[in-house]
Amino acid sequence: MLKSILAIIVSYVAGNLVFFGIISGCFFLLGIERVFEPDSYEVSTAWLALTLIVSLLGAVVAGYVCLSISHSWRTCQLLALIALMLTSISCIVELRRINPDAPNIRAGDVAYFDAMKLGVPPRWFPFVNPIVSCMGVLIGARLRGATRPPGA
Repeated sequence: MLKSILAIIVSYVAGNLVFFGIISGCFFLLGIERVFEPDSYEVSTAWLALTLIVSLLGAVVAGYVCLSISHSWRTCQLLALIALMLTSISCIVELRRINPDAPNIRAGDVAYFDAMKLGVPPRWFPFVNPIVSCMGVLIGARLRGATRPPGA
């Protein structure tokens, strides 16, 4: 039981570290002009696609790490459920924050944390992330399960 709890915590932290590390690096590499539409806080299509890919990658890492530690498919399913629940809560918070009618005019460079706070994704985007996270955890666990040597 303790091993399963530890596996869930460590893998969730590992997946989030991968996500935030890569997404922060991509933000600085791409620059503000490619993250947002010109002179706006509306998030660009390229950034949306990149965010989904990196989110999937982080979730796959979490699933892989979870199965590596716990050696239990059931624990990975529980991690996928936890990821689904936590990202769904995040989705609700994000939907309450997004105001598409607010003026989204951007002037000049913006700091990273301000950009993340002021960015306006499409209304459908928060709904996709819980699904991507849940599926990514299960895919990562399956990948780890497929790489096990016979008899292990």
